[in-house]
Amino acid sequence: MRHTPLLKSLTVIMAGLGASATMAAPSSYTPIGTNIGYGDSSNPNSLYSALANPANNDLNVADTEGARYGLGATLQMQAETDGLEGAVDFLDDRIKPLLNSNTAGDAANLQTETNAFLTEYNRGNFSAIGGVTVPLVIKHDALGGGLSFDYTRQMAAKGEIIKKGDVTANYGTDLTIDSGDAALAVHYKELNEFALGYGRTVLRDGKSHLSVGVTARYIDILSNAKAVDFSEIANDNLGNADKDTNDYIDDIDSGSSDSNITADIGVNWTAENYMVGLVGMNLTSPKFDVNDQSTGNANATFGVDDEFELEPQFRVNAQWFSPNREWTLAGSVDLKEANDLNDEATQWWSTTASYATNQAWYIPDVRLGLRGNMAGSSYTYGTFGLTLGFWTLDVASTTTDFSGIADDQEDGGVMFSTGVEFDF
Repeated sequence: MRHTPLLKSLTVIMAGLGASATMAAPSSYTPIGTNIGYGDSSNPNSLYSALANPANNDLNVADTEGARYGLGATLQMQAETDGLEGAVDFLDDRIKPLLNSNTAGDAANLQTETNAFLTEYNRGNFSAIGGVTVPLVIKHDALGGGLSFDYTRQMAAKGEIIKKGDVTANYGTDLTIDSGDAALAVHYKELNEFALGYGRTVLRDGKSHLSVGVTARYIDILSNAKAVDFSEIANDNLGNADKDTNDYIDDIDSGSSDSNITADIGVNWTAENYMVGLVGMNLTSPKFDVNDQSTGNANATFGVDDEFELEPQFRVNAQWFSPNREWTLAGSVDLKEANDLNDEATQWWSTTASYATNQAWYIPDVRLGLRGNMAGSSYTYGTFGLTLGFWTLDVASTTTDFSGIADDQEDGGVMFSTGVEFDF
């Protein structure tokens, strides 16, 4: 009996989970640019503040009177592994030692260990999102407030192990696997988004004022999903045959796209030393068709959706400023569960402390904080950001022990953004 195809099959699945990273690059539905470091309450010093709340288009009292123009660009990537901790060691320690045996007993043990692997790592996944965002901000007295134009180009990918039942490994000349028991599901999306936002002051009371903003967003998404049955992978790797992950997903980035329109609405109350706000996002619950690239009825068998919906989100945020408005303490919390571009559950909270000044370009702006997801992975990230002149850098990570992720296959996540902001 040849056991090698089973290892090849499991290896293909593990490679498929990692292959997502090569296809992915950030999302409008996760923190963008300096908002990683500033938190989801953002900061009036950043051109990306309008992405956190359309009312920030009003470019509040931290800004000078008269005209102001801003242009930026940011490159961002993020990645998470969830439910895969120790998967490689499992393969090496519990499955590989059985592969060179040709007894019926070891074949039964191999089947048992394979099912144990698929059970332990069922729904284990690797997901990544990345891309670019270009904001243009305009404030002029003639507008009565501020305008923002944003273009976002993003890609997202996710690989996931799905187990529906116990795999049956039939003993004989070759190893055969019954279909419908386990699969590798791969999800891929490409997003192009154009957004137009406007915010203005609608009420003043002494040194305090109420700002209201709205952003209209046109979203075009190419969304593909493919479920590859474990039996197909095993059969394709019998004997000397060798079919790797790319052979199954080489067309995952092709197909027709679907478009929709949605809106975000936000309000801010800004006083001399504090600001509180509320924002609602994806208010129309935009839906997009998903192209099924599976063979046979694998998508239906393994429950891969044929529609992707961006769920509405509502967020409360607050900031406290020092008298000179250079020091800021901020926090935010999402009021309900929503989803990101990989359809992973998200419900963020964030808290940050930051220093930002316009005194001189060589004095850096610094931001430090925490952000956590109360849904989905439930990860908590430490965040750090730096702005020097027009250059920005923001990072977030669930750990400082990156050797643990590499050596022990620990679950975790990381976010990274770098870009430029020109304000004149």
